[in-house]
This record gives sequence, structure tokens and C-alpha cells, in this order.
Amino acid sequence: MSQTNIAPSQASARNRLWHYIAYYGMSEMAQRGTRIITTALLARLLTPLDFGVAAIAMTCFELIRVMANAGIAQAVIRVTEERLAGTCITAWRLMWLLCIALAAIQTLIGAAIAFWIGRMDVFIMVSALACIYLTMPPALVQYYLLMRADGHRTIATIAASQAIADNVITIILALLGFGPWAVVLPKLATTPIWTIGMRRAQKWSADKSVQPVPARELLQYALPVLGVEILTASRMQFDKVLVGAILGIEALGIYYFVFNAGIGLSMALTNALSYSLYPHFAAVAASPEQLWTRLNDSLLRKAAPIAGAVLLQAAMAPIYVPILFGAKWTASAWMVSVLCISQCCKVFADTGAQALRAAGNTPFELKGTLAITAFSLTALAAGLTQSLGTGVVALALASSIAHLGFAVAARYRICTSANSSRHASLEVAA
Repeated sequence: MSQTNIAPSQASARNRLWHYIAYYGMSEMAQRGTRIITTALLARLLTPLDFGVAAIAMTCFELIRVMANAGIAQAVIRVTEERLAGTCITAWRLMWLLCIALAAIQTLIGAAIAFWIGRMDVFIMVSALACIYLTMPPALVQYYLLMRADGHRTIATIAASQAIADNVITIILALLGFGPWAVVLPKLATTPIWTIGMRRAQKWSADKSVQPVPARELLQYALPVLGVEILTASRMQFDKVLVGAILGIEALGIYYFVFNAGIGLSMALTNALSYSLYPHFAAVAASPEQLWTRLNDSLLRKAAPIAGAVLLQAAMAPIYVPILFGAKWTASAWMVSVLCISQCCKVFADTGAQALRAAGNTPFELKGTLAITAFSLTALAAGLTQSLGTGVVALALASSIAHLGFAVAARYRICTSANSSRHASLEVAA
């Protein structure tokens, strides 16, 4: 059987990838668009101290939640059809155990933070957010199967519906004077939208006649992916921990605003790209040469235009920040621009990371992510000893250099695999 009968043509795959990006892109833009409106209202209704309190609760939640992205989804997507049923049962069991553990861990961390800063309301917020983990396992396998079946449009629609509802409720609660609770409560209130949506979109139940695969088979692939996700979340969330610890809660509130006004929007584009690339690369993971071709095509035709759009946002920040969020945030607009610029190189790094993950080379991805995280947070901590602005510049510069270096290393790694495969094919033919 010829290769063209096994896999779709490059042009067809490229068009399908654009469809994936469009689905996730529209979903993310809907989410970020309503988030901009929400942030604009919150910037007028909440004080920097309120932002700081909300940031503490949300940062704790985001740091713990990333552990739910344990790489189990990628393992289910990659598994053969013959082993799918047994893999789903094991994935379901593992995710129930993990989510219960995460709820307990987050509650304990919330208690520790509340004791440290002397604010019981933070403990209540963090504990309330911990309940979200218990609503996830009933729909996680359905979510994985939808991704495997290319149900990206459905996934994007459900995610957008939840996010829009979240932002609308946030606005209502802020107008009613709920303060930082206006940021926290909607996360809990809208979780059923995701759970019910996934269960209705994809039917699944454990087949008792099927033997579950050993948990170690999933964990062997998933643990490095989990490590990557933890490190990525650390880089995206520990910056707030450092700002709060070094400069105080009010400075944290300013940084939290800058982050959401800048990276929060650009992530709509970068996330859409990342969500779409893994299935695109995984479809040809068995052929290093085809993976190499798709990686190069994606870097040129997908990553580069998105990086350009992020750069445009950075240029527009001094204009849109005071218009959307109020004159009192004008002095912070340049920091929004700087953080946006730092995301340009991340687009290329994310593309390389998804190719590595599809190839099963998760240990290399983990090492690269560890280097990026350590370099970026060290630079931020050093800069914050001078001022918030210096810290932002140091973070952006270090992050850009690290992401660009990782993108080059990932591309070289995939190239090496492709060359080895090509040489092996030539030897067999000879």
C-alpha cells in the first residue's frame, strides 16, 4: 500500500490544521474578548489590593490545576484502536485518584497561605476552587476521546461557552460589589457547563469485559508530560508569587492586571496553535520524515503569522490600554507591550514542543522546559530587586532568549530523527 493511501496529503492536512486553529482561535478570541471587557470593568471597580487578593487565590488554583493535565490525554490519543478501551478505563481510574488528591492538596495549601498572610478569606476562596477538581473526572475520558476523534469544533464551543458565562457572571458580581470574590465564584459556578457539555457530546462508559491496561504504561509516557506542564505553569504562575513576595500585594495587583491585559489576549492565539498542532503532528508520528516536513511547514505557515499578530498587539498596547481599562493604568501600558513581545518566541517553542511530544520524545521536552523556567524566573527575581518594571523587562528578555533556543534545539532534534530514518530506509533499499 502506498504512503498516500495511509496518510492524507500534505495539502489536506494543512487545510485541516487551519480548521483546527480556526475553531480554537474563535473559541479563544471569544473567551479573551469577553475577558477584556471583564478586565476593563474590574480595573474600574476593584483596587490593586482586591486584584492582589484575587491573584493569590487564582494563582494557587492554576498552579495545582496544571497537574490535572497529566499527559493522560496525549496517551489516549496516541494509543492504537485495539488498546483504546483498556486505556480509557485506566485513564479514568487514574484521573479520579489524581483529582481527589489535587483537591486535598489545594485545600492544605490554601490553609498555609491564609495563615502566612493572615487572611481567612483567601483560604475560603482557595478551598472553594478546589471543589472544581471533583467535577472533572466524570467527563475527562469523553474529552480525550473527542480530541482523538478530531472533535475540535465541539471542544472549542464548550470551552467558549464556559468562559463567556464565567466572564458575564464576573461582571455581574463585580457590579454588585463582591470584590475579589467576583473573580473566584464564577469559576466554580460555570464548571458544570464543561462537564455536562463533554458528556453529552461524547458517550463513554467503562466496558467491564475489557481488561484495563497497566497504569505504568500510561504513566511512563504521561509523567514527563506532567513535568512539562508543571514547569510551564510554574513559569506562568510563579512570576506572580515572586512579585507578591518581593514587592507586596499591591504590586502583585498591578502585575496581575498587566499580565491579563497583555499575555491574556496573546495567549488566545498561542493556545489555539498549540491545541491544534498535537493531533496534526501525532497523525504522522510514525514517520520521522513526515513529522519533520510538517514541523517546518507549521513553523513557516502557522507560527510565524501568529507571532506577527502578537507583535502587532504589543505595538497597540499603549493605545488600547488607557482606552479599554482607564487612564489610571496608562503608566503600566509599556509593561503590557513588553510582556506581549516576550510571547513571540514562545510561539516557535510551542510548535517544537508539540512535535517532540508527538514523536514521544517527552524527556527532551521536559529538560528544555526546565531550562526555560529556571532562566526566566531567575531573571525576574533579579529584576524585581530593583523595581516591577525592571523585573518585567528582565523576564521578557530571558524568556525570549530561552524560548528561541529551545525552538532551535527541538527542530534540530526532529531533523536528526528524520535523517536517521532516511538513512535507515536507504540501507534497507540497498
